[in-house]
Amino acid sequence: MSDGLRPRPPVTDPGEVSDLARTLRAAGTFALDLEFVSESRYIPELCLVQVGWGSTEAPEVAALDPLAVDVGPVVALVGDPGVRTVLHAATADLALLAQRFGIVPAAVLDSQVAAAFLGIGDQIGYGNLVEALLGLRLDKGAQFTDWRRRPLSPQQLAYALDDVRYLHQLWPKLEARLRERGRFAWAEDETARVARAAVTRLLPEEAYRKVKGWNELHGKPLGALAGAAAWRERLALADNKPPSWIAQDRTLFDLARRIPHDVRALAEQRGLREGLAYKHGAELLTALREGAADPPPSPPRFERLPAKAEVWSVLLSGIVAARAKETGIAPRYLAARDEVERLVRWWLDGDRENPPPDLAVLAGWRHEIAGGALLAWLKGEAQLVIDEASEVGVRMVGGGVAEQQVR
Repeated sequence: MSDGLRPRPPVTDPGEVSDLARTLRAAGTFALDLEFVSESRYIPELCLVQVGWGSTEAPEVAALDPLAVDVGPVVALVGDPGVRTVLHAATADLALLAQRFGIVPAAVLDSQVAAAFLGIGDQIGYGNLVEALLGLRLDKGAQFTDWRRRPLSPQQLAYALDDVRYLHQLWPKLEARLRERGRFAWAEDETARVARAAVTRLLPEEAYRKVKGWNELHGKPLGALAGAAAWRERLALADNKPPSWIAQDRTLFDLARRIPHDVRALAEQRGLREGLAYKHGAELLTALREGAADPPPSPPRFERLPAKAEVWSVLLSGIVAARAKETGIAPRYLAARDEVERLVRWWLDGDRENPPPDLAVLAGWRHEIAGGALLAWLKGEAQLVIDEASEVGVRMVGGGVAEQQVR
């Protein structure tokens, strides 16, 4: 849905970009959305930048053409702590801005996260959120069009601008509800965590940790894998092609375990891009051999949890689910299953006064909702209960603590 007016063409003049950046900074809050092409690319190609600001009833909107002008002055505001940037499902957009412009997000707000903390829906789509809060049904017909095409059609521009027009309108409603329920700080904290994860990129020397099965290797094979993965990562970035287009994970894994003697033997390896062995084979063999000569530390070996601990993990996950249902927040925001297992392992290790920093459920608002109950159960101060309606809950025992149970 749009306002029926023919959209203005995207901004292509550097002076207009600078003026728009000043306007957005003065506004203090603006909505942002990006259109990009990711197919056959390692780092997506930015094709359009849309912004919305001003009145929430009738926002100003504009599009900028990054294929024709430097949009840096506008997108740099995402890293300005004095300007609030509202996005929906911000991960991909923030990752692109970090990779292309080196932007570290500051005061970022994510409407999808906000909706999840209000029980509106976990990972709700933008169109469904607009319909839920504003009663408008958006036309998504242009969603999968070619954003590199120039000139962009009026339909493409209308679709793109609607993404920020209504985002700017719905954010105040989300913020008001979050503050009313005392959850605005929670949503801010989770959005900051999402933003940190989005812009965190492994160095080429650490790229081996993304190869499936890397932790099965030790010593020289692990070093060879690290060298080959670093070589692949650098080539992928230089050519802007997905790493799997250069060499599949399984191929690197096999090469690390048995390094070929020469380029001819390398060319017989399955899973390498055609012609790559003769174009880059010497580099790859050098990376394998040098890596094998200087392997990284072997990954820590975790012994299988004892049977009782596996049962504990299931029961603690039930507590997380109960708290999630009670608050209307998806369990994954409180503690994923692997974090629950790490909690059990830490508890059994005996250092119970110093929880590891990666146990987010034991800090801040997560501790308030779920972490405290998990610790209480581990200490024997709480019971996991199921009522007659098969609802799961947590009952604190002893000391006159009131029962808390999901109904």
